[in-house]
Amino acid sequence: MESPIRSQIVYLVGRSRSAGTQLGRRRLADATGLTEMAVRLQLERLRDDGWVDLGRTGVTLTDPGRARFAELFDRIRAVREPELTSLRVDDLAAAGLVATRQSHEAWAVRDLAVREGATGLLLLRLSPDGWRFSHDDEPVSARNPIDAATLLEAFPEAAIDDRLVVAFAQDRATVGRALWRALAQLLMI
Repeated sequence: MESPIRSQIVYLVGRSRSAGTQLGRRRLADATGLTEMAVRLQLERLRDDGWVDLGRTGVTLTDPGRARFAELFDRIRAVREPELTSLRVDDLAAAGLVATRQSHEAWAVRDLAVREGATGLLLLRLSPDGWRFSHDDEPVSARNPIDAATLLEAFPEAAIDDRLVVAFAQDRATVGRALWRALAQLLMI
């Protein structure tokens, strides 16, 4: 299984290229909450494995890197930081939208995120009538109508049966590690 930090960095690098931008160490450090040194170390390891090229203008995925992480880009539809109110457990929330129809034990995924330092994790499933909690199938809108609407707006690309993982933590590095550990479990990468 890939480390959550490596998966997060690869995803950010691949998506930045799709958006027509380039990311370097400093911007990756800002986006992940990691130090520039930690990002540099991960980038050097990714380069040594042949997955990325490090250039003066930023980091790019190599052809083998795109092939190796193709499932990551195919199945993770979006990663965002939604502004939740009643569902919010801690200072920061990061959410990843995953194209999967597989059912996962919500508590097992949550436990992985907590081991990474998260204070909480939600696993939701999109149904025809909106987001539902994966563990009991209760509609999010039943008790959290504002957040249910916020999540529908924040992830317009969501399709029926997609899963939404929302991790909570006090800092960006921890919430990123927790989210990406949970996403890796859902994707089994």
